[in-house]
Amino acid sequence: MNLFALALCSAAPQPLFQAPAVTPAPVHPALLAMASPEQSGQVVITEFLKDPAFVTDAKGEWIEIWNALPSRVNLDGWTLSDDAGSSHTLNANGTTQLIMKPGERWVLAINGDPTQNGGVQPRYVYSGFTLANGADQIILRKPDGTLVDRVEYDDGVLYPDTPGRSIQLHRDYSTVYYNDDPGEWCHSQSPWNSFNTDTGSPGAANQPCW
Repeated sequence: MNLFALALCSAAPQPLFQAPAVTPAPVHPALLAMASPEQSGQVVITEFLKDPAFVTDAKGEWIEIWNALPSRVNLDGWTLSDDAGSSHTLNANGTTQLIMKPGERWVLAINGDPTQNGGVQPRYVYSGFTLANGADQIILRKPDGTLVDRVEYDDGVLYPDTPGRSIQLHRDYSTVYYNDDPGEWCHSQSPWNSFNTDTGSPGAANQPCW
């Protein structure tokens, strides 16, 4: 074999096509939120009114939660809290059933009287816990301390922040990780009854965000 043929045989094979370099797609902020403390996610915080305009905060604040499971969830003994130590333990007291059906939406309210709270029909009335009009947290935990869901809203920096309008999670992104992303929240658009000018959909499916 001559030197030319030997060189051809020993040369490394070359690919016929060189694929172009691929730039990774940006990661959605909600996926980045998975790096936050693990949340079990059986129940999702989907809407809240922290600053009602029609009535005072002490009468009109409420939080909507949604059972994301195909099975029932017993909320007896769960806690609603924030980082500052404001806390309430949900308690059936032997009279109130706290079992959410699959796909059910509940309203937890600071006042249970619809004639005083702007016409909201809450499923549960809490005490010892309030929603700050600035930055605050809404944290749900099981009796054993398991973190179920956590929403940490700011003072209008990234989250919507207008008095008299509830802050709602986009209805197509109702998970405990998407609700860590302020970009998936928006203001509600329509009042929930004819006499209250505040907007929201307490206990009903959220209105579209876009």
